[in-house]
Amino acid sequence: MNIAVCRTAEAPSARAQVKWSRRWENELQLADHAELAEFFRKSYGPTGAFNAQPFEGNRSWAGARPEFRVIGYDARGVAAHLGLLRRFIKIG
Repeated sequence: MNIAVCRTAEAPSARAQVKWSRRWENELQLADHAELAEFFRKSYGPTGAFNAQPFEGNRSWAGARPEFRVIGYDARGVAAHLGLLRRFIKIG
C-alpha cells in the first residue's frame, strides 16, 4: 500500500512505502512495545509533555491496553498505528 507523503515543497508527489502488520497483543515482543512507545512519544510530545508521559519506558498504551493492533512501517520504523479494544456493555 502506498501513502502519499509530501517531503518538500518541490516534490509534492513523493511517496513512502508502508508495510502493514496485523498483530494480536500477545504476539508483540518487548522490542515491538519499545518501538511503538518511541513512536507515541514522538507523536504526542509536541502537543505537551504530559501527553507523551504515559509512553515512558516501553509502555505502548495509555489507559486501556488494546487487544489487536494494525501497525504501519516505513523505512524509518513505525509510521502509523491503530489499536482495537473491545468493551462490553451490560444493560439492565
